[in-house]
Amino acid sequence: MRLFFSCFVILGINMLVVWIASAAPSGITSPKIDIKTIEVAYLFEEGKGQTAQDISSNKRHGTLEGGVKYGPGKFGTGLVYDGKDDNLIVKGYRGLGGKQARTVLYWFKSASAREHSWVKWGPNEATKKFYVRAHLDGAKCYLRIENNGGNNWGDANVCDGKWHHHAVVFPNGAKDVQDHNIYVDGKLNKKFGKANAMDTDNKTQEVVMGDFLAHHEFMHGSFDEAAIFNVELTAKQIQLIVAQGLASALNGKSTAVEAGDKLSTNWAMIKISY
Repeated sequence: MRLFFSCFVILGINMLVVWIASAAPSGITSPKIDIKTIEVAYLFEEGKGQTAQDISSNKRHGTLEGGVKYGPGKFGTGLVYDGKDDNLIVKGYRGLGGKQARTVLYWFKSASAREHSWVKWGPNEATKKFYVRAHLDGAKCYLRIENNGGNNWGDANVCDGKWHHHAVVFPNGAKDVQDHNIYVDGKLNKKFGKANAMDTDNKTQEVVMGDFLAHHEFMHGSFDEAAIFNVELTAKQIQLIVAQGLASALNGKSTAVEAGDKLSTNWAMIKISY
């Protein structure tokens, strides 16, 4: 009888543990991001010079052009664009092509309401262009992705002079520009715009962050923690980055990095893990 009672208690404890684990909220600290899916990633902690270090194993360092300067970022140091001639070019890298799944994300703090040009590659031809820019609406603007012939923009104002996290996700198996999911500060936006098939060109033009296309405008404001992934990041993974910053999220940390430790500690850990 005593043995039976002991087994019964142990079984009950195990069942309780399983129940607690399954009933616990699935917080945003659990999703792990595979750092091998990074195409490029910049923390902008250099503080000086004309080169932004790519923390991925690809070493696609960015070249700063025009009047772009280092200044206060969302986490530590970031880039400040004057809206006149500033740009970051990823020389030798022409982005992801065709209907390849992808995620483009960064932090941005606007200095004006305009048709900011954030990230782009590919020629200005139908279906071939991949262009993340601002959709201007008076004193407001929204996060927008377009491909010459089609577009998709959200409903959250990102031209209010505050830091906002932008994420544009093209899911696995998606075919149309309207299939993109747009997140601002980790929240999924509504979709507006016009459908058009995706067939991104990744052979013609290098990736740039800041330079404008056609009648649009240079980026004007502060820019931080930019990255391109070759996979569809989930909502929880994006929310993890929003809550903790890119460096901590990639390192599996449970708290946001301190500004002064962002480069020396987290960057080093990311590099070692490759």
